[in-house]
Amino acid sequence: MRKVVLFIGSAILTASFALALPAHAEPVGAPPPATAAAEQPAAETAPPHPRFQVSVSYLPMAMGRITSKSAGMTATADGAFASGVGLSASANVFRGFMVGIAPQSIWKGKVKADPKTGAATKVGTDAQYDLLLRLAYAYEVPGVATFFAEVMPGYSIIYPAPADTSKGLVMVYGIGGEVDVTRRIFANFEAGYQMGYQKESATAFYRNSYVRVALGVGVRF
Repeated sequence: MRKVVLFIGSAILTASFALALPAHAEPVGAPPPATAAAEQPAAETAPPHPRFQVSVSYLPMAMGRITSKSAGMTATADGAFASGVGLSASANVFRGFMVGIAPQSIWKGKVKADPKTGAATKVGTDAQYDLLLRLAYAYEVPGVATFFAEVMPGYSIIYPAPADTSKGLVMVYGIGGEVDVTRRIFANFEAGYQMGYQKESATAFYRNSYVRVALGVGVRF
């Protein structure tokens, strides 16, 4: 009987000691579990655009105002739609500040047809040639476009059909953008206003102002 009691007491102590031990213990100083996803490499940034660029653009000229003077009389009338072509060559000289030249030619800047009769008029510009200095600031939004604002002062020569040559200052203001086709080739668009301050060279003169749009393509190098 005594042996039975000792056996039972021994079994109870063993069971109590086993229950007191933790079911599972992590080793001290064990490394944290590995993450399932590996760290992604940093995205590569696009290289900067080349410093120089050249573009050619078609120039629709709308909502014109034509001022003429002949025989001492000055008159202003609405201008018909005119069109032209422009060339631009610029260099990025400092952190987006662009300097260059932008010659352009405009044709058939006539006075709008008479609204009563619908008859076309021959009064106005046959050809106009402008040599412009381009001063612009450009800012690139990566993956979207390069946006710019520009001022282009220059010298203008107008050859009107029935009168003498008119010469003088012309000012162009515009904002626009360039969309990359590649890092070197781009398409450009611009909207702005052109104001002419040409003066008479003999007995008559013409000057004009237009809403100016430019649509073109270019290359950087």
